[in-house]
Amino acid sequence: MRFDTIFVNGRFHTGLHSRNRVNAVGVHNGRIISLDDDIPTDRFRSVHDLHNAVVVPGFNDAHHHLVSVGLAMRQVDLRPSHAGSMDALLSAIAAASAHADEHAWVIGAGYDQNYLGAHPTAEDLDRVARGRPVYLVHASRHMGVANTRAFELAGFPGRLGVPVPPGGAVPVDASGRAIGLLEETAKSIVTEHIPAANADHVAEYVAAGSAAALAVGITSITDPGLGAPDHLGISKYDIAGYQLARDRGQLGVRATVMPYLTTLHRHDDVDTGGHPHYGLDHGVRSGWGDQWLRLGAVKVLSDGSLIGRSAYMREDYEADALAGCANHGYLQFPESELRERLVGAHLAGWQLAVHAIGDAALDVAIDIVEEAQRIQPRSDARHRIEHVCMASDAQLARMRSVGLLAIPQGRFVYELGDGVLRALGTGRSRLAYRMKALLDAGLKVAASTDAPVVSANPLLNIHDMVNRRTAGGAAFNPEERITVQQAIRAYTAGSAYASHQENEKGCITTGMLADFVVLSQDLFGIPAEEIAGTTVTATVVGGGLAYGDL
Repeated sequence: MRFDTIFVNGRFHTGLHSRNRVNAVGVHNGRIISLDDDIPTDRFRSVHDLHNAVVVPGFNDAHHHLVSVGLAMRQVDLRPSHAGSMDALLSAIAAASAHADEHAWVIGAGYDQNYLGAHPTAEDLDRVARGRPVYLVHASRHMGVANTRAFELAGFPGRLGVPVPPGGAVPVDASGRAIGLLEETAKSIVTEHIPAANADHVAEYVAAGSAAALAVGITSITDPGLGAPDHLGISKYDIAGYQLARDRGQLGVRATVMPYLTTLHRHDDVDTGGHPHYGLDHGVRSGWGDQWLRLGAVKVLSDGSLIGRSAYMREDYEADALAGCANHGYLQFPESELRERLVGAHLAGWQLAVHAIGDAALDVAIDIVEEAQRIQPRSDARHRIEHVCMASDAQLARMRSVGLLAIPQGRFVYELGDGVLRALGTGRSRLAYRMKALLDAGLKVAASTDAPVVSANPLLNIHDMVNRRTAGGAAFNPEERITVQQAIRAYTAGSAYASHQENEKGCITTGMLADFVVLSQDLFGIPAEEIAGTTVTATVVGGGLAYGDL
């Protein structure tokens, strides 16, 4: 019998403790079948000489909004690297408005008020919009700004009488007129009037996002929160769009998709100890699918963001307190509703993924998971806390005791860290964006980026986990640095474990999916500050070349 392909003359970092370096990897039917000379080279139909290149397991981004990444490519790029001042932002919107059809929406994405000095206002946008409706998506994706025409189309001429939904905020001026900013659940006041995406659109975004991911060495992602555009996701057809992309051969990465919590419905005919179950029809739940597309945890946003100062905190944001404004953020749901829905999903067999950025939100999330496990213990639920952006040692110990996993984003330090320092002050920021403390607490850690909130590039993320400096050059809790080995393990084995796939991916050994990445230099043999200069020369998925050259 002859086998498919063998990759030879490589420096493979396997991710295993027992056999951490090999020189050759054999592949058949998309899986690894041999290491080194386990099977002679002449037994393979195809031989790829890697010429001593460095290879690591495929990167697995445990929190990556792939659909949103693809969508953002079609929007006006307002990230600080492209529009780092208010003048630059308004110029970009003016240019887009000049080329837009008369009644077309102009959508921009990625602005950060910490770089601009303030949020844009509706009136700012009116001056450059040429009468078009405009909506700007904040970098955090937790808020946005609409102009007057957008409010008119939403049914609020003159930006008057705009309601404040539970879990949201609509700042107004002295006359009661909305200034343009819409926080959290209030975003949907305007966004539900933007022409909705259908499954074909979503499939196109998946294709574009997949190509971008493969170019930076990502072979697997988890897309956290789909199907509920009033909260999270692009449209109610998000998962259908993933299926369509796969049918068309456009799903280039392995995807675990998380439906949003509100897409699960209450099953009044099933309860445990008086607690109703929440789920999808036919009992479909976490784990359904295959190696390319599967259902993961159910996702919920419990609170907001630190840079938007909407994350739910135990104390007021220092910057707001100094300005005489009481603000400690807020929950996006009444705690009782959040508790019923999450406990009900746990009882129905779902893995839970709770976005908890503020320390008060983390308290609520841990309390709910503890209660769910008391009602119905599940030994291998692997419930997750997405972000864990503010956490004390005591909270991390509680997470460990209840079996919660941590899903942090190292790149937040560089791209968002300066804004967090301004919002919280240097003292309270000591508990922000922790990394080493998560590992020291004994937590299972899966690396991620939250793209498109920050760059999806795993090598930049690893650089920031190891170096921990902000874009402004500030050292951000340098005691939280971790090693290159720890960072790569979190990005591979850690992410696989977080989606119950550690027997399928996460390391280079026999039986695993043949997903790996060829790098321009050895991360283990260069100074830490040079990691960001590393590039991906090839991405292999299932033994086939998905990006680059071999």
